[in-house]
Amino acid sequence: MSRITLEALGKETGKYLSHALDKVWLQNGVQGEGEVFVLEQLPGGRVALACTGGETGKYLSHAFAKLWLQNGIQGEGEEWIMKDHGNGNVSFDCLGKEVGKTLSHAFDKMWLQDGYQGEGELWAKRNV
Repeated sequence: MSRITLEALGKETGKYLSHALDKVWLQNGVQGEGEVFVLEQLPGGRVALACTGGETGKYLSHAFAKLWLQNGIQGEGEEWIMKDHGNGNVSFDCLGKEVGKTLSHAFDKMWLQDGYQGEGELWAKRNV
């Protein structure tokens, strides 16, 4: 398990995936624990993104085809396949009923894109 931040790349460079205020959004820079996740390695090459700070115990979820914070890991909705694109850059593919969707920050919003399209689904992963 490692503590990481995820910086959006492309047009959203400088914004970070955030779980602050108990919601999923893009924050300008790292303001605190709200932009820090614990990357948990799971069996089968899967990962989970656990929240820190005030949202400890919650996980980034794609269940029901939406992005939200779920209490604990309930199933595949909180599991992701992290793909390495080199130079510390990664993307996150959904599992379960959302297979084929990828975590996206394109158009300055957080959503599930139909597959990897480009920089809008690319994140700079940094250890903190």
